[in-house]
Amino acid sequence: MKYVLSILCLFLGNLLNAQTLYRGFVYDSTFKTALNPVRIENLTTHDGTYTNDIGYFQIEAKPSDHIIFSMVGYKNQVIIATENNSAQYITIYMKPATVMLKNIVIKKGPTQYQLDSARRLIFTKMFLNTNNKNQWPLLLLLLMKNFQKSIKIFASLKIKLSIWRSKIFIDSRYSKELVISLTKLNEEEAQTFMNANPMEYDFARAATDLEIKMWIKYNFSQYIKDKK
Repeated sequence: MKYVLSILCLFLGNLLNAQTLYRGFVYDSTFKTALNPVRIENLTTHDGTYTNDIGYFQIEAKPSDHIIFSMVGYKNQVIIATENNSAQYITIYMKPATVMLKNIVIKKGPTQYQLDSARRLIFTKMFLNTNNKNQWPLLLLLLMKNFQKSIKIFASLKIKLSIWRSKIFIDSRYSKELVISLTKLNEEEAQTFMNANPMEYDFARAATDLEIKMWIKYNFSQYIKDKK
């Protein structure tokens, strides 16, 4: 009998000390963008970690342990570990901290067209007065500024192209057909769901097919709760 009680006590002790692995992602509650670096700490054991570039994290906790998520510029968020020995997949949405600023008076300045017109006028006058050698350094400076402006336009086009390519890649992994097959929504409802839950490029690039499906199912469950 003592032997049986000893085994039972040992078994119960292991259950009480069993830790659950919590893993998932942390996002901005407004823009649904991945947050990094977010500090995640088990307030009971004081073990901690940080989210990576795509907002992913994992941390161990026992039942009733308090886990806090904190980041500069955001409100702290605390969850309580549940009595579940299997791995837990969660998504955390952090709200920005509200900061009151003093009143600012904004005065309307010249438009870009007015600035360009003024530069062209100065350039023309200097070009017509090239006999004055003192004007050449300023003339060269204006030429350099126009060249720099062209470079900025090219850089802007390059960024837009990169964004377009990222969107094409995300669409290949987070398609309407996949959402419909997992959620049983019609096309219009599926598009509404996808607009409300955009997927980050870094996550689409790093996640496995299974993780993407888990991400869709989890966000769909939250989507249904919010509609209720």
